[in-house]
Amino acid sequence: MTIPQPITLTGSRPWLPLSLHQRPAPVRISFRFSAAERRVFRKRRKIKVSEWCEKHRVLTMSSLAGPWRNDITPYLAGIMDASFFVSVREIAMCKSPQTGGSEGVNNCIGYAADRDPGPVMYVFPDQEVSKENCNDRIQPMFTSSRRLRETMTGRMDDASSMRINLKHMPIYMAWARSVSRLSNKPIRYIVFDETDKYPESNNRETDPIRLGEARKTTYRWNYKIWKISTPSVESGYIWQSLQNAQVIFEYQVCCPSCSGRQVMSFERIHWPEDERDPNIIEAQGLAWYECEHCGAHWDDHHRDQAVRLGGWVAKSSDPDKPDGRELFAYLEAVRPRKIGFHLPSWLSPFVPLAEIAAAWLKCRKPGTKVIDLNAHKDFCNRYKAEPWLEHHQEREEDKILALCDDRPRGLVPAGNQVACLLGTADTQDNGFYYKIRAWGYGLEQESWLIREGFVDTFEALEKVFWQDEYLDASGRKYVLHFCAIDAMGHRTKEVYDWCRARKGKIVPLKGEERMATPFSWTTITTYPGTKKAIPGGVQLLRINTNYFKDNLATKLEIFPADPGAWHLHKDYNSEWAQQMCVEFVNGKGLWECPEGKANHAFDVEVYNLALADLVEVKFWPRPEEVQEDSSGRRVRSKGVEA
Repeated sequence: MTIPQPITLTGSRPWLPLSLHQRPAPVRISFRFSAAERRVFRKRRKIKVSEWCEKHRVLTMSSLAGPWRNDITPYLAGIMDASFFVSVREIAMCKSPQTGGSEGVNNCIGYAADRDPGPVMYVFPDQEVSKENCNDRIQPMFTSSRRLRETMTGRMDDASSMRINLKHMPIYMAWARSVSRLSNKPIRYIVFDETDKYPESNNRETDPIRLGEARKTTYRWNYKIWKISTPSVESGYIWQSLQNAQVIFEYQVCCPSCSGRQVMSFERIHWPEDERDPNIIEAQGLAWYECEHCGAHWDDHHRDQAVRLGGWVAKSSDPDKPDGRELFAYLEAVRPRKIGFHLPSWLSPFVPLAEIAAAWLKCRKPGTKVIDLNAHKDFCNRYKAEPWLEHHQEREEDKILALCDDRPRGLVPAGNQVACLLGTADTQDNGFYYKIRAWGYGLEQESWLIREGFVDTFEALEKVFWQDEYLDASGRKYVLHFCAIDAMGHRTKEVYDWCRARKGKIVPLKGEERMATPFSWTTITTYPGTKKAIPGGVQLLRINTNYFKDNLATKLEIFPADPGAWHLHKDYNSEWAQQMCVEFVNGKGLWECPEGKANHAFDVEVYNLALADLVEVKFWPRPEEVQEDSSGRRVRSKGVEA
C-alpha cells in the first residue's frame, strides 16, 4: 500500500487555521473476500425443484437407491416444479401407491431447506407412522445429501423422531390425533400425508386438516400446503381437496410408435381373451396397453417410454370442451392458488400392467361374473386412484323379478335337489315379516324361495313354520329344518320366551354391522333393561349383517340358469322386489337403508343366508352319497360319517 504526499491547498482562505491549509492524501486499501464469504454473498442461479433434486437428492430407502433421477418417475417433475410456482399455495395429489408421490414432496421440502427456508410441519395419520417416516425417510434425506447435510447442526438432540432442528429452520412431526402437536407453531410449509387414513375427529376443536392449516396464518403471502393420499371414498379428504382445486391436471403420454398424445385409462389395458386366471396373467406378464390412435401394443417398457415423452395438461370440467393446456402455460395464464394432480397406477414404472389386469380379474368371484365389492373397492382406490362411489341403487327391481321361475308360491322344487327348508322372520311392533327358503346340496348354495309374507301374531308365525305343509310336485313332504327370528326392537322379551319354549327349532337373532367373524353365540341371562333372570338363559345368534349382505348382493347377480342362483317363485310381487333394492353401500363400506324406506324383504333373506351358513348346508351329503355301515351308522359312500 502506498501513501501519497499531502496536497497543499491554494487560494486565499485566511479564515482557515494554518494547520488546515494542507489536506491528507487519499488512502487506497485493497482486500480479498475469503471463499466462505464469497459463498455467502454469491447470488445463486434460480433453478427448478426437478433440477435441484437431480443435483442434491440421494435416495436411501428405495429399490433404486442412489442419486435422484427424474426419468424414472417423470410425472413427479411437473408436480414438484408447479409447487413453487409464484401463485400456487395448495397442492392436492390424489395418487395410487408405488407412484413416488411422498418422495416427490420430500424433494420439495429439501429444496425449501436449501433455497427458500421456513418452518416445516409433516402431519401423518398416527404417531407410529410419524416416527417411522422421520427416521426412515426425512432424516436420511438430509444426512445423505452433501448440500442438505450442511444445514444440520450436528447436535444429537437436534435430530429426533419428533423434530429436526436445522441451522436456519425447524421441521416438526405431527399426527392427526394430537391437538398439541398441531398447534402453537407458525408454519410456512405443511405436508398432510395419507390424509384418508386420518382418524375421524373426536376432539373439541376441529379436524386435523383445519388445525394444521391454521398454522400458516403468519405466512399468508408465501405458504405452501401439500395434501397427498390414496383415496378412499368420495367424502374423503383427498378427493374433496382434488375437487375443490381450481384446476385438476392429468398426465398425457405420447405413443412411441405414432407420437399420438393421450391420457391413459384402464379400459385400454388388455390381456388374452381366453385367459382368465389372474395369477397366470401376472406371473407371465400377459397384459398390454393399446394406443388409442394407432392401436400399437405397449408392454411395460413401451409404457415407460410413453410416460417419459409426456407431460401434465389441464383437465376441463366440460368433457365436450377439453382444455388441454400444458401445465406451465396454464399456470402462467390463470395464476391459480389451488391445484390438483391425479396419479393412477398405470403411469408408474413400479406397477406392471399385468398386475393391474390381475387385480381387476380378482374383483370377480371365481367362476362367475359377480363382482366382489371389497376387492372392487380396493381396485378403485389402489390402481385407479379413484374413490369408492356410494351406490344408492345397487340393484334394480326388474333384475330381482327376473329371478322368478315358473313355480307357484308354496311349491318346493322336485328332483331330490333340495337338502332342507329354513325359515326366518323380521320382528316388528305389529307383527312379523317371514320367508321360507329351500336350500340345495353343494358348495354352490343354490336356493329357492318357497313362501314369504307378513303375520301379526306368534301363533300365526308358528303355523307358517311348523303346521303348514310344504310339498314338491311329486307330493313329497318337507319340514323346516331350523328357523331364526330377529330379537331386537320392542319385543325382545317376548321373542326370547317364545324361542325358549321351542328350543332346538328356532333361535333369537341379532344383526351387527361390525364383527370379526360371520356369526357367534352369546348367552343371555337377564331380560333387556332389567335384572330379572331368564330361567336357563337363552342362546342369542349374532350375525355380521355387512358380511352376509355382501354375499346376498353377490347371489342376486347370478343368472337363474347358472349354478348357485337365488330363485324366486312366479308369484313374487313388485312390492317385495322394491324392498330388495333399497339398501346401498355407504361411504364407510357399510350397508345402509335410506330413511323412510322398508327393507324387511332384504333383511329376512340375509337372515336365511346366515342360517344356511350356520347349519352348513353346503357340506351336506346328497342322498345317493349316504349308506349304512355294519353298525347302522349313516356314512358317505367313501366311509366318512354323514
